[in-house]
Amino acid sequence: MDVFILALFAHSDKLRPSTLYQLLVGKRTSSVLSYGCFYDRLGLFQALPDLDEAYFQQRIDYLLNKGNLVTDQQGLLNTDEDFKDALLPYKQILEQASYYRYGRTWQESWRLLCLLVQAVSYQGVTNHYIPVENTPMYTEPVRHILQQVPDVKNNLFQELWQVFERLPAETADFLAGTLTGPQVLGKTFFQLVPDLYQQQPWDQLYTAAAIQRFIAHVENQKTPILSRILAPFLQRNLNQSMLDTRRLFQNGLSVKDIMRQRNLKEGTVNDHLIEWALLDEHFPYTRFDRQIYTHLPVCSWRYRYQELQQMLGADFLTIRLFQIAQKKGIQC
Repeated sequence: MDVFILALFAHSDKLRPSTLYQLLVGKRTSSVLSYGCFYDRLGLFQALPDLDEAYFQQRIDYLLNKGNLVTDQQGLLNTDEDFKDALLPYKQILEQASYYRYGRTWQESWRLLCLLVQAVSYQGVTNHYIPVENTPMYTEPVRHILQQVPDVKNNLFQELWQVFERLPAETADFLAGTLTGPQVLGKTFFQLVPDLYQQQPWDQLYTAAAIQRFIAHVENQKTPILSRILAPFLQRNLNQSMLDTRRLFQNGLSVKDIMRQRNLKEGTVNDHLIEWALLDEHFPYTRFDRQIYTHLPVCSWRYRYQELQQMLGADFLTIRLFQIAQKKGIQC
């Protein structure tokens, strides 16, 4: 845990421990999510839902006493410069994780893909093999693919090749090592995780980051077979209430309209729109006053909201949405 904490705070900015804890355990508020976005830690949202706050703070205090962590008068922390080079491989794992987008179903998604690869690879070889999964949640989607997709073996091979080619070789080899087929028995992740990451929580984080990167490439490339079979799992990752708000907003309703129709508070609707913007590069920023965007100071998230509100004369939602756009480099 000490190495994890040091890597967590190894950032160009000093970070706030209380907010990072809320992010790690999955406190779904717009302020926590936005903070994660602005300080490049959103991918760790709900990565450690069972993390004990007292234990987390105890380890921070220990590292502060040793001088491995440094703090300022506001209680913001950073890792001592002497440790940052050694922490680089750990920091990279944290930056590659995508729990916010895929955290709810990344394990189930990979189990499904393992069964799909096994079933397809045995086509034309034999029907007598022990499947790696036998529950309908996995077997039914695979059965539909086998029945409905022509030349599924060659097409799936091409899709897997395309995705693995876009991953670092170490990540591709790691994931491919878990796949089972004729004369090939997939290994467990425990057997394949590099020695450097064998301790908790790195064993889970390394595995999650690898699978989540694979799924992200599938989603971005829109590969026909892989995208089709994963679509229901990816949909389950999303906040369904946010999706209802998104649908109404896309239909032209205002925030006030949505509040009335869904009987929601303004803050809840705002949270939904912010959550949508965090996930979607094509969020409709044109529905808001884009002049606000042009007047945002550089790295606007380092300013207090009261300063920005006084400077821009805009409401919280508009400022926050354009801050997200600014952080992502989206031109509005």
